[in-house]
Amino acid sequence: MNKIFFKNVVLLIVAVFIISCDDDVPVTNTNALNPDIFFESLNQVEGAVNASYNQLQTLYQRNGYIFPDAFSDEMISGGDPNFAPFFNFELNPTLGGIALYWTACYNGIGACNFVISNEERMMNNAPTSNFTTADVNDAVGQALFLRGLYYYLLVKRFGGVPIKNDFTTALNDAPRSTEDEIYEFIIQDLTRSSQITFSKGATETGRATNGAAYSLLGKVYLHRGMYVEAQDAFSNVVDYSLLPLELYEDNFNEGGEHNDESIFEVGYNGEFGTEAERWAQTGVGTSELTFHAQEYTGWGNLQPSPKLMEEFEEDDPRKEVALVDVGQAYGPDGIFTFPGPGLIEALSWQKFSQLYEAETVQENSGINARVLRYADVVLMQAEVELNLGNSTGAINFLNQIRERLELPLYGSAEMDERGFPVDTPNGIFNAIVHERFVELCGEQVRFDDLVRWNLDGSELSILPNADFDNPSAAIPRGYDPNIHRLMPIPQNEIDSNTQINGEDQNFGY
Repeated sequence: MNKIFFKNVVLLIVAVFIISCDDDVPVTNTNALNPDIFFESLNQVEGAVNASYNQLQTLYQRNGYIFPDAFSDEMISGGDPNFAPFFNFELNPTLGGIALYWTACYNGIGACNFVISNEERMMNNAPTSNFTTADVNDAVGQALFLRGLYYYLLVKRFGGVPIKNDFTTALNDAPRSTEDEIYEFIIQDLTRSSQITFSKGATETGRATNGAAYSLLGKVYLHRGMYVEAQDAFSNVVDYSLLPLELYEDNFNEGGEHNDESIFEVGYNGEFGTEAERWAQTGVGTSELTFHAQEYTGWGNLQPSPKLMEEFEEDDPRKEVALVDVGQAYGPDGIFTFPGPGLIEALSWQKFSQLYEAETVQENSGINARVLRYADVVLMQAEVELNLGNSTGAINFLNQIRERLELPLYGSAEMDERGFPVDTPNGIFNAIVHERFVELCGEQVRFDDLVRWNLDGSELSILPNADFDNPSAAIPRGYDPNIHRLMPIPQNEIDSNTQINGEDQNFGY
């Protein structure tokens, strides 16, 4: 990482943007921040922690959802040339979006390190300040969770990356660590975070909680095949519940943010400063909007694949919540007909689209990005139980999702007739694959699921065709699991980091 990284991190801390927790928390600006005299008040502690959230807004403004979703078989391309390399797996180290993603993650890590590296200072100041040692633990716990999340986003897209674990040393002298070392670092951060971070209800809405730490820790263990450890982590995810069917849409709209099913969200409110700041994606301006809605529905850069549409059962209520078809009524009391003004005339996404808030999709979306949702945890628990040999437990977790939707349960004759018998481990696995596909579609999990199951080679080798009259038609996509499970390390990192050279580049690039 070049020296601009340090300048940006300092700017983040100097600005102390309070923008990613509760939308009602005001923005605070401190001038001439001196770390030697900082952390003397609760406002300063909270301000430094809030800066650690900042880069998540940059990531989920665009690239954070585009990369994993475009790689998956849930999407077909809407034709935007900016995304063609990701749909077609024509990646190279000089792509600007890849460099931006990498930089945003490390800027976020730098902000987290500023908090974590000053834990002792905060503890020493606590007895004579207006914050307690519990406040310090929570601040450090949030930063540990966020640092674990940033590294998780890095390791899933790049494999092994440089470890930067303090605020003072230069990253451009850090060698590339192995993937195993990165995961061990993440596990250490999330384990401690789960032990010291406040629980849900004991902190401001929007802040990371110990439930978020346990959820991400369980997901990491699952990806590593550490099923006993994953089972234990998930067992500590409490105080969350699946929304009833009548409230299911609240998982994806602005009015339902931070509901009982939401574990961790990246906050947006649709506001931005200048037009330049809206597009800068630097995390330093005042933009608090995401292009998610416009990308998926208005511009139609990422359209649902026929393969996904076919996967839904006919009576599955999730289908109309996730997708909207030409001629379909939508909006309050169904007063609009899709596509409507400004919308593409094709099968499109309804999740996160704000179709219920306005007749046209709002370009500046304020819908929060749901990063962790309890339904994901429940389905991961089913997968864990299956891998531990507990078929009954796996089916019970699957049926929690079905009961919420008022759909036939696995193990019933009706589900057997639909092609989902669960009398064998393979049948249960197929049910898990099906439920995760439709429940979590468009939520940045499908690609990583396919990789974890070693199904990416077979499922991603062809491009789902846009011919809805012949959804089985497809063309070669060029996916190679030996190459495309990872993106290339950005060229500017190879050029600027004295400990990394071309030989450290990911295979195939």
